[in-house]
Amino acid sequence: MATSLPLRRAAALPALLGLGLLHSTASAQEAAPGGAESPPPARDAGTAAAAAPPPGNAVPDPGGADRQPDTAPRLAEDAPTVDPLFAPRKAVRRSGFAAGIAGGLTLGSAAGFPNDVQKIGYERYYTETGVGIGGGGYVWLGGVLADWLTFGLAFGGHGLSAADHGALAGGVMFHTEVFPLFSLGERWREVGVIVDAGTGVAYTTPDGSDADVIDGALPARIGGGVFYEGIRLWKVSMGPWLYADYTWSTSVRQPGFYLGWRTALYTGP
Repeated sequence: MATSLPLRRAAALPALLGLGLLHSTASAQEAAPGGAESPPPARDAGTAAAAAPPPGNAVPDPGGADRQPDTAPRLAEDAPTVDPLFAPRKAVRRSGFAAGIAGGLTLGSAAGFPNDVQKIGYERYYTETGVGIGGGGYVWLGGVLADWLTFGLAFGGHGLSAADHGALAGGVMFHTEVFPLFSLGERWREVGVIVDAGTGVAYTTPDGSDADVIDGALPARIGGGVFYEGIRLWKVSMGPWLYADYTWSTSVRQPGFYLGWRTALYTGP
């Protein structure tokens, strides 16, 4: 019995040492400033990428987590841009439906043959009237495509009295009006250029006769001119008009020069 007590004490010694170590560790943790904090749980790469804020120049993706992983964020500079020339603008001078009339004094001449293949090209059937004087003009209908551009159809022509002949030329043409100085503002917005092209008729007859000594047989017609429409009354614009046209085919050559007055109506703005 005398030897069993030391053996029991020896067996209990490791247990006492373990309790002492646990107590020392707990005391050290309590003594540390603020206490030790456990490290945050580790996150996988996918979760970290989803939680990371977008770059400073990136547009936030409204799709959020629904966006496909392989879709890169859209940058602000990648947004589509609009060409200033075609960007919609509010009309400030003219818009809507357009109609007009122009007329005045005309100078011109006619030369050619009757519309007969057995007479075209033969000198004895050739007629030249010389310069004649008369009147002419055009009426047009169309639409305003922009403050500086109008397009439509024009109808008209001129009649001349030259020596002992009467000459007529006219028809229908595509009618374009451009205001090339519109961007300069003020009075420059009222300066326009005309370009016309189409077809029509051309006849010349001697005085006192119905026989055509010149017959254009559906000739081609072109025209061009300049105008100023700075005189305004309500939606009506007016001003001087200078114009020239030319009619030709295998059997006719007939130019015309006009000086007169032009009046136009614009429904807007």
